[in-house]
Amino acid sequence: MPLKLREFCAYGLGVLVLTGVASRYGKPDVAMAAPAARQVELPIAHKDAPVVVTSVTVFGKVVQAGRVAKPFPDLDPTTPFEGDDGWIQNLTVHLLNRTDRPIDFLQITLLFPETGNGSAASPVRVCYLQLGRVPTGVEVLPDGRPYPEGPDRNPLGFQPGQTIDIRLLDYIDKIRAGARTAIALEAATVIKLDPSKFYFTGGMRWLAGGFQDPDAQHPGKWHYKGAAYFPGDTSLNWPSGGR
Repeated sequence: MPLKLREFCAYGLGVLVLTGVASRYGKPDVAMAAPAARQVELPIAHKDAPVVVTSVTVFGKVVQAGRVAKPFPDLDPTTPFEGDDGWIQNLTVHLLNRTDRPIDFLQITLLFPETGNGSAASPVRVCYLQLGRVPTGVEVLPDGRPYPEGPDRNPLGFQPGQTIDIRLLDYIDKIRAGARTAIALEAATVIKLDPSKFYFTGGMRWLAGGFQDPDAQHPGKWHYKGAAYFPGDTSLNWPSGGR
């Protein structure tokens, strides 16, 4: 069964919100074309990253390995591969929880670089794939009301040391609906995938490269835990030669 998913697809910041249970089957809008060069771009992970992409696969074959920080210039490469028009829906993203705490909620930012150059006049189309449930009481709306979570949304249960597999096919209708005003998925040759936000059991979160604790006296406010903090051992679940 696919994981429960909440999606936000927008130009820049969220302007279009799509919610619901992910679709299991995607249907291309056009006839399949011959294979062409495709590319999945991943960020370079550092040892303080709570979750890393270990690989991206198509039908079990690795088309992009995980990328981790190494001494320059020995950087893990981005590797183009051949794929047909259905290449995005056939991707599976493999994520590893490197911490010693369960993760209740995660967000993957999905970008389509061919939709713009990132300027105000030409923004890049962005979709936020959100799985799981934000812990109760740690986030509030601008007016101070509790952050709403549907009754059907449950904590992700992403355990320490566990790898989970996210099949984009399970969510392809929502991804297509968000991207199609800017680019048809069948026309895209490059996507960027970035695990960008996590909430842990108990309320701690990781955002913008740092761990934060919720402020119990001021819901919606956060305390940064410092650059040296990591929940667990940073040397575990880390490839030899990475730094």
